[in-house]
Order: sequence, then C-alpha cells, then structure tokens
Amino acid sequence: MNEKHPLEIEEIEDLLYGHRMMEWQQLRPLSQGLVYFDPVTKTAYSHTNYLPEEVPRRLLRKKAFESHSQRAYFIVEDNNLNEYKGLTLPYSDEIVPASGQPRGLLLKEHGEKEARALNDIARREGNVKAAYHDVGMALLKREGSKIDVRPFSAEECSDGEIIRYGILRRWGDDYIPFIRLDLFQIVRQLATMEKITHVELLSNAMERLGRILRTGHELGIYHCFTHPGNVDAHGNLIDYEHAIYRDEIPAIKGNIKLKTEDAERFNEDGLKFRDIDLFFGGAHEVLMRCQDCFKLTREGLMTKITFLRENIELSVGIPVFEVLAHLNIGFYEDTVKKLPVRDQRRIIEAFIDNYCHASERRLIKEKVFSELARYGEWTAKSSGFITNPENLKGMPDGHISDEFIVNLWKLPPLLL
Repeated sequence: MNEKHPLEIEEIEDLLYGHRMMEWQQLRPLSQGLVYFDPVTKTAYSHTNYLPEEVPRRLLRKKAFESHSQRAYFIVEDNNLNEYKGLTLPYSDEIVPASGQPRGLLLKEHGEKEARALNDIARREGNVKAAYHDVGMALLKREGSKIDVRPFSAEECSDGEIIRYGILRRWGDDYIPFIRLDLFQIVRQLATMEKITHVELLSNAMERLGRILRTGHELGIYHCFTHPGNVDAHGNLIDYEHAIYRDEIPAIKGNIKLKTEDAERFNEDGLKFRDIDLFFGGAHEVLMRCQDCFKLTREGLMTKITFLRENIELSVGIPVFEVLAHLNIGFYEDTVKKLPVRDQRRIIEAFIDNYCHASERRLIKEKVFSELARYGEWTAKSSGFITNPENLKGMPDGHISDEFIVNLWKLPPLLL
C-alpha cells in the first residue's frame, strides 16, 4: 500500500477550533502554500531571500493558509492558529492607499503600534494577542506615483528613504482571521457550522466588540478604522496600525497645519465617534459622492458596489472611483438592515449593553431605535447618541475622514 506524504497526512489531521481544515475550506476556500517557521521566535516567513544568515538554518517548512486581507497568512497547530501579517510580497512597486505602505511590507512603526494596542486591550478584555518581530531594512525610492523598494545597503543610503519592516504575529482562542463581518453570507454559514442561529452569532459578536471598544476607549486607544472588514465573525477587532493613543493627541494637534473640519474634530470625542460611526454607518461621504456620480438611489448604489469593487480599473481618471476601492459599507447597511426589526434590535442592543454605561443604556436605545425607525438607515446622529450620552444630542456633522487619519502618520510625533 502506498504511504501518504507527510503533508497529505497533515492536511487530514489539521484541526482549527475543533473543525478540520477541509470543513473550513468548504465554508470559505483558502489559498494554500508553504512558509518557513522559526521555532525559536515563532515567526513564519513567506520567503527567505533577505533574512539574517543565522535564521534560515533553523527554519521548518509549514503549510499556510491565506488570511482574509490577502496581506497575511496563518498556520494551524494544536487546534489553534498563528497569523502572520507582513512580508507577503517582499518588494512591491505599489503603495497601498489605505495604509500608505508598500504592498506586502508591514512598516515597523505600524507593526509595533498594533501589537501594543492589541496587548494593552487583551490585558483587560480583548481576545487577540500580538507580537511584532523586526525583520530588516529596505530602501524606498519615489518617482511621482511610482516606487522602487529594494534591500537596504550602506552605499545606497543617501539615494532614498530607509524603512524598517517586519512581521506581526496574532493569535487568540477563537480568532478567525479569514471570516470577517463584511462576509455576511459566509458568516451565516459559519453560524450553521457552530450550531447556533445567525442572529445569536451576530449578537455574540456585538457583545464582544462592544466590550473591546469600551475597554480601548477607557484606556485612551482609538482604533480609527473600525469598519466591518476589521472585525472577525466573533467580534474580535484587529488592524490597529493607525490607532491613536490619548497621550499622542496634544503633540499631533500641535503639528496639524490645516484648519479643516477634520482638524477641529480631532479630539477624544471625535475619535470615539469615528470608531462607532464608521463601524455601523460606513463611509458616509464616499457613499454620497458615489451616489451623486452615478445618479443612483442609496439602494441602487448598494446593488452595484460589488461590481464596482471588482472592476476598479474602470476608475482611472475619475476621482470618485479612486476612493471606491477602499469603500467599506457600514455593518447596519450591509447586514443588520436585512434582518427583521426584532433581530436588528437584539444585535444593536447587544452592542449598546456592552459599550455604554448601565445608567445610560435605556435612553440611548430609545433614541437610536427612534432614529432608525424615522430614517430607515444608520445616521451620524445614531452614532452620536451612543458616543455622547451626556446630552444625547449626537454629533451629526460626520466623522474624521480616512485621508486625514492616514496623513497623520506623516507628522513627526507618530514617527518617533
């Protein structure tokens, strides 16, 4: 009888949270490949080209699966996973607009920021822990919209921008990196696999997200990009690369030159509001720009979003399309609105009960549900009721823009 290759045996025996990987593959097909695992640092590398000389000698080959963002990968070991973000494409000629980083490289300042935020929250409430591992340096050259990234060498140091990059390792007891809340149909299938109802799964996720956001805000940590694509199906919030700490705000404000509405909103209340509003309501200003461009109703635009995202090359020369590639519709519009009213209430209540103080919950719920009944969609005022319960007037002027948050990373305080 023919013996199976060890990798084939591993495919059969791999378990993740009690389910075989073949079950997960039926739920959401995942690209597979081999990575190089360092048992000393527990870091996995997608390639070995530029690693220090002593590292490759101790590496083991392991089967890896693609993560949700195609920017990370994970390995399964002992019924758990380790996810690795960064170094997926070693030296790309493209800057990712959403992060301002070369595609495939996780810059040191971003990786360290996320590890710090996840671990600070995990000490009190969060379920995902992280460790950043520095890998090396590269030279980044910019020529207009083109970039060139190559391994750093001393003789070239004056010919470009020196960047440090590395790998972020994330892990958690029930963290599922490849199923995020914006994959609403797959989330529904996951509920069946976990033998609970879809609404119960979403309610549980909102409970956890509410606790995580409350803890983060109490610690003075503002995520800034809380769209559903950054929350897994169990409510674990990740991707804190652009998170802002309370103690950074004064220094940042001192370096903001532009007197814009964004700059005026840049404070703890404004950052807290952005976290809530972006998750539930999505990028309001982008949606309105797209509606105006295509002369569509809100419902008409929703039906075209998938097509536009998949055909984004059509966007060349049309500014409104340029932001569409990174458009994230809010959780209410994408998922909750499609459910019966009683289920909508249960899910939103689960978030409010875990984010807001007990003495404020009843009145906040009344205001939020009255707003939803009146307009039939999530409004900035709905977010304001949750984040500003002191006077329950809400913050209807909108949240700090994506571009403003990303550009803050160019200011000196965040690069020290």
